Amino acid sequence: MSSWTEGALALIIVVGLGLGLFLFTGESLGDGATGTTLAPVTIDQEAAGRGQTLAQEQACLNCHTTDGTAGSGPTWKGLAGSVRPLVGGEEVVADDNYLFNSIVAPSSQIVEGYEDLMPGFFADQLNEAQITDLVEYIKSLAA
Repeated sequence: MSSWTEGALALIIVVGLGLGLFLFTGESLGDGATGTTLAPVTIDQEAAGRGQTLAQEQACLNCHTTDGTAGSGPTWKGLAGSVRPLVGGEEVVADDNYLFNSIVAPSSQIVEGYEDLMPGFFADQLNEAQITDLVEYIKSLAA
């Protein structure tokens, strides 16, 4: 890869991460901002409550913690909106799509430092609304 291509790729990654952070927080990016901001991320509290119950019923909390302590799966505390280093060196922002896909196809993006342990049967056991409720619960743990 040429140095120009590497530099352009690095710039795209930095801009993408900055945009992802802006979209998640709704915060202005600084002096150069136009004053136009998107609405901050909202959490459907009812859905988050259903997601919390579902996480307990489906034994998600046997592997994922909600207080930041280590588990066999990544903690959900502070997960939503964070940059996740993946096995292989790629980094992704844990947005709604990432969280949803991590439940539906957990083997598709393994977080660095963790093994591919999460069963993939959740996509068959849970409907889309239930998975969305889980995502809302995870988002509620971001603060």
